[in-house]
Amino acid sequence: MARSDRTASLPEAASAEYAARTARNRAAFLDFVRLYYDEMKVREAFERYVHADYMQHNPAVIDGREAAIAHLEGLLALPTVSMDVRRLLVDGDYAVAHLIGRQGPDDPGHALMNIFRMEDGIIVEHWDVAQKVPPETASGRGMG
Repeated sequence: MARSDRTASLPEAASAEYAARTARNRAAFLDFVRLYYDEMKVREAFERYVHADYMQHNPAVIDGREAAIAHLEGLLALPTVSMDVRRLLVDGDYAVAHLIGRQGPDDPGHALMNIFRMEDGIIVEHWDVAQKVPPETASGRGMG
């Protein structure tokens, strides 16, 4: 992609259709986040808001909604696990959740960024990055 092509579609972001698509996806994503991260109802969240042929970019998980559910239910099985959502961003067909995930109260956790691509309010693709929360940072600011 040529450097000038990277911003070629930006005028679309000012259109009424783009704003409406963002609003529709935001409503679906907020409910997905509530079910998944707040209530830890992985299966319900994924069956309602994730396409069966979900494309996965996490190298530890294969494609497909059922594979994601199995992986996540395993990770979230402990009653001490928490997912502290810090911010959500939705723009057009993309949604991002920034959170701190912990295995228990003494775990400093991991800072996570989950990036989702949506089509008509349904999540069809996922990328993520995770970074262990250190005891201290050079800047003195935390990861959340």
